[in-house]
Amino acid sequence: MPDRASSRFLLPRARGDPRVEAELRRRIRAHGRITFAEFMDVALYLLDAGYYEAHVELGRSGDFLTSPETHPVFGALLARLALLMWRTLDSPRTFHIVEYGAGTGSLCRQLLEAAPRLDAQFASALRYQIVERSAFLRALQQAKLLDLVDRVIWVHPEQQPEPVVGCVIANEVADALPVHRLCVTDGELREVYVGVVADRFIDLRGPFSRPELARYLSDEGVAPPEGSTVEISLAARDWLQDVSRRLARGYHVTLDFGGEASAIYGSATPRGGLKCFHRHGWTDDPLDRPGLLDITAPVDCTNLKRIGAELGLALASDTSQSEVLLSLGLGAALERLERLGLPSQERQKNRIAMKALADPRGLGAYRVLIQARAASAFAFESEPLRGGWHALLPEEVPEWPR
Repeated sequence: MPDRASSRFLLPRARGDPRVEAELRRRIRAHGRITFAEFMDVALYLLDAGYYEAHVELGRSGDFLTSPETHPVFGALLARLALLMWRTLDSPRTFHIVEYGAGTGSLCRQLLEAAPRLDAQFASALRYQIVERSAFLRALQQAKLLDLVDRVIWVHPEQQPEPVVGCVIANEVADALPVHRLCVTDGELREVYVGVVADRFIDLRGPFSRPELARYLSDEGVAPPEGSTVEISLAARDWLQDVSRRLARGYHVTLDFGGEASAIYGSATPRGGLKCFHRHGWTDDPLDRPGLLDITAPVDCTNLKRIGAELGLALASDTSQSEVLLSLGLGAALERLERLGLPSQERQKNRIAMKALADPRGLGAYRVLIQARAASAFAFESEPLRGGWHALLPEEVPEWPR
């Protein structure tokens, strides 16, 4: 399973954000224990205190590196993907891109800046919408995209959506949806709750908090091994229902680390699949530093595909990020890089970063699910772009990595 951070080391347990810890203790005192899904939601999203509301730092100097922060060619390649979708939908006059959880806004900028180089008519049709729960990140995005505010609108997930024609993009969003934790002891599945003993958060085992958990793994047709711990995202259904409400016609693209249910749950370990990130290091202790660490779980793609089918989001493609980016022209962009006349050191930095996007040991192994609503499947074109492959890399490549 690829990691969101490039380095691998375990962090010592320490105290988290005091406001997050106080809220968690208050809830545990009121009920005796809370589900891990509730713990994770508070740790990540408590207003003005949770990780995504106060502490998240993205990029090379932050906690982890996503694809848009790795190299701007990622956004140019996704712009080409959106262009292919626009053409498949018969080039509508207005084509919406709806991005969930836009991080620093890097993907938005990269895509909008690449679009005119790809196709002027496509660029003029584009409308960009960011769905962002975090007020902290929303303010960060608006500051970084200040010169694009006339082309981008922000909405909260709870706002009633107006269905659009276009493409919904979720890059590393599903892995941060709250999950329930289950363990197998003496052949019996039990839920893992969170309690407090001597001021320390601990695991507590008990019966299922929700009946859906009892059916989840049997519906998937998998049985985790004895002694293992697994993560179940019931929130994935609510999220995909929201995606479905926002998309009248077009495509939904999920890019994330994960796999099929048989692989995730069939090979589960006692520690489970959770990873918590800080300063490019990670720990598999999800109760460590609540509010200060990102918490992620591998995405069950089998579940996303099944729910999508129920909601009218038909599977159009299921492959790896490496395969998608190479099909969209990453190789041609690398060839163009060699002809730009950059200084040797800058060329090398760009080459390394661009190749990292397709590295099968890391980002390249991420899954890319494309689901379609009222839209036909499309082919990843191999023919040259209109105007040439230079559209993927402008004449002036910024210093990278920054």
